[in-house]
Amino acid sequence: MRWTLAAWLAILLLLPCHLAGASSSSRLFTDERRVELREQVRELFQHGYEGYMKYAYPADELRPVTCGPLHRDPTNVNFGINDIHPNASITLLDVLSSLPLVLPSEFPDAVRRVATEVSFDQDVKVQVFEMTIRALGSLLSTYQYLDRLPDEPVAQARALGLTGKAKAARKGKGVDVKRYRGRLLEMALDLGKRLLPAFNTATGLPYARVNLRKGLDKGESVETSRLPMLVLLTGRFTGTAGAGSLVLEFAVLSRLTGDERFEVSAVWGGSCDSQSADEHSLIYSSAQALAQRAYLAIWNRRSTHNLVGNTIGVTHGHWLAPGLTGVGAGIDSYFEYGIKAAILLDDDVYLDIFQDTYAAIQTHVRTPDGFIYRPVQFRLLQPGLPSTIDSLSAFLPGMQVLAGDIESAIRSHLVWWNLWRKYDALPETWVWQERKIEWAGWPGRPEFIESTYYLYQATRDPFYLRVGERVLNDLRRRTKTKCGFATLKNVETGELEDRMESFMLSETLKYLFLLFDPAPATPPTNRVFTTEGHGLSLAFSKLQKTSATRRAMHRGEDLFCPRYEPPTLGGLVVGIERRVDYEYARSLVFGWGVDGRVIEDKESVHWWEGGFCSLPSAPTFSFDIVLTPLNATDQEVPPEDPAPSASKVRRDEATGDFIVADVSGLRLSVRWRLDNRGYDVASIGPHRVRPGQQVFVTDQKMEGYLPIPANPPATLHAPREVLLRFSTISSKGERAVFLHAAASTATFGKSFGSAGPAGFGIGGLGMLIRPKVNVDGCRAFKPGEIPDVRGVLVLDRGECPFLTKTLHAQMAGMDGVLLVGLAPTPPELLVQDPSTPGAGAGSQTEGLIRPSADGEPEELLHRVSEMGVVYVEHIVGQIVLRMMEVERKAVAVEMMLLEAEPAREDLKPGGGDGREKVREGRVMVNDWEIWNLRILERERPP
Repeated sequence: MRWTLAAWLAILLLLPCHLAGASSSSRLFTDERRVELREQVRELFQHGYEGYMKYAYPADELRPVTCGPLHRDPTNVNFGINDIHPNASITLLDVLSSLPLVLPSEFPDAVRRVATEVSFDQDVKVQVFEMTIRALGSLLSTYQYLDRLPDEPVAQARALGLTGKAKAARKGKGVDVKRYRGRLLEMALDLGKRLLPAFNTATGLPYARVNLRKGLDKGESVETSRLPMLVLLTGRFTGTAGAGSLVLEFAVLSRLTGDERFEVSAVWGGSCDSQSADEHSLIYSSAQALAQRAYLAIWNRRSTHNLVGNTIGVTHGHWLAPGLTGVGAGIDSYFEYGIKAAILLDDDVYLDIFQDTYAAIQTHVRTPDGFIYRPVQFRLLQPGLPSTIDSLSAFLPGMQVLAGDIESAIRSHLVWWNLWRKYDALPETWVWQERKIEWAGWPGRPEFIESTYYLYQATRDPFYLRVGERVLNDLRRRTKTKCGFATLKNVETGELEDRMESFMLSETLKYLFLLFDPAPATPPTNRVFTTEGHGLSLAFSKLQKTSATRRAMHRGEDLFCPRYEPPTLGGLVVGIERRVDYEYARSLVFGWGVDGRVIEDKESVHWWEGGFCSLPSAPTFSFDIVLTPLNATDQEVPPEDPAPSASKVRRDEATGDFIVADVSGLRLSVRWRLDNRGYDVASIGPHRVRPGQQVFVTDQKMEGYLPIPANPPATLHAPREVLLRFSTISSKGERAVFLHAAASTATFGKSFGSAGPAGFGIGGLGMLIRPKVNVDGCRAFKPGEIPDVRGVLVLDRGECPFLTKTLHAQMAGMDGVLLVGLAPTPPELLVQDPSTPGAGAGSQTEGLIRPSADGEPEELLHRVSEMGVVYVEHIVGQIVLRMMEVERKAVAVEMMLLEAEPAREDLKPGGGDGREKVREGRVMVNDWEIWNLRILERERPP
């Protein structure tokens, strides 16, 4: 086994370590406290909105210090102002979709003004990206909100919660805001048409700016004024984020209006390698979406490391020197729209691209400690100098939450949290190696609080509520003026700039409001927030059907988001502030000395000067390996085979798994699993291996990885299914059978094929016990949570591994576990293909499954070897639990054999099908297992 990137070694640093203690800083936020903070946010939002409407409307922005309107710069060279000033009341437009949530009383008048007083027929040049995310996104989001409202005005008023108009609503007057629905969609379509001329390029990349009335100005030039003069004279350029972050808004506009000018363009070809042709469908036989064409035009020009640059030529498609990449300004939302387009559009093309780009970021942009994401040259991989991080890249933790990488999100967020604690805001750019500010301004950007909101939703750790409270107080103290919120020109001195950007209301205060709102989260859907905070969704009927070829490529796929596991200290669950690397994150901003201690709560942190804390080291996220025999030398490694034949690698059409018959010349890309358990194979040469798909190597040259054959065990985990008989037990000991149901047995624990009447087994009788709390058994049971008697514990399937539940039951003195399956998915939440037989005909159920503990340590498996573990479907569990919890009956369970299976099977190694078990070996790199890779002595029979 060989790999191309070496692992980083952890080292120890001597620094003061804190000891945790109880204090007010670790208090839990009650719902009452959250509502109090939410209402404080609402008051700030109202202050800024009313200030804009009183002193600035219909201008685009407010001057919050002098309380006047901010207009376009007549010189047309101030891109920072003019790019987002269309003379169309951009602040009102941007905030429109937030009003029903935060300030519903102002929504009727606001939507009326937008529908009747705002026009995009303006002779001004604006930025395509900013108009798309601020104006187009808000119009579409508000249209979708109006579309969901009831038709009756009285019902609309009630849905909006217009308490001030409750009397009018009762009198039958109501509020008819839905009448503006059609007008808003017309405005969105009109704006979209005015942006279309920017896409008239040979490369598919849109120009950065367009005149809303005249289209492209003659000699349209560059995206940023900070480009070298030579560049200004030789081409037309755009930013990666600006060109590649239009997909959500343009796709929704196209699907809602049916206007093919947004969905269809000229046939797009372009050069691409074998993997992009196979995996990302860059060459289409039909017309291609404009925004998708731009997104793919950037991806098609990625480096060999799957990195994209920051700025690119519109006319020639070449990257601009010095060719830096990263996650900050100019490139940030390109990655964000990859994962969000995959969710919104149910399009695996975007998901594939996102997973490739994210792996490249984690491998090449992230520092070895796993905390800093700094700019690097996207071809040479050398860090940029000076090495800075900017406030825009604080979006990253939120995106990582959506991707399921909670651990990385926590680490990157801690850096921004400490920056906020140091400056009471976020400087625009910060030189992280020297711990000094490069650009001291902060215009009230939302990215940090947006990520805080996402992390709270994922972890429910009150730490993130405390972060939000700190941000709220600092905003009020440092930026609030008599009529709005000013930009911080210098976060160190507190000097203000007379400008309030629209995102202060539409995003920063909106995400703070959502963070503190204790209302339960809505069920998961394909609804996403755009990069400007506007909610968009699409009904199933608006999604494009996946081709049969791509559906086949996903056979066997099992996408999952790991459950967040909070840190523990001495066996007790603790919060983010008690993580072992929390001190390290603070040291990155404050240094290794004592300066950072002054910001900590003195009542909760105690110091010991002799403490040692380890320097974190994140495992290498992605690298290539070459499969070779154990005794092979470097000289025996064959050259890479970039296009292996089907005789070497083939995909099982039934399962989606890959069979490797010949490892010669194969390069396997492996990636870190987001559950932090090790690696998975992500690709075999040009073949993408998706999560859940397995790779089986049957090449005889790899037999050195196979385990030594052992004698078959005396007993095996059979039968696979049993019959359970449930009875109520009266106080006199009388039994009354009320249910027979099939159950599947686990592949670990007690083997029921040989179990006698003792305990929970064939012929035995076990009393059922249901815990009052911890009903999924995912944590150890505390004294008093379950009766101190032996029995069979009834547990929900939940989120943690089956073995974990069984261990906790065994520690509590139970004889066995009865696992209850997941509830069926309601039909309205299913995203189904209508052409699939049975689609829409009822709920989605999972049926019986066999709980397993593959890959778990033998020591843990031995501890539960006498525990009986069975699994029943959800409906069976509900019947039994109703008898126990509603009818208050004592319930016992008896296990019997199904007639199809004998009590004992003399089986060959492998199980109940009589076939001989195929020996398999596993592969490790850097002490981590590659979970979906198996070395087999021969191919398994079908």
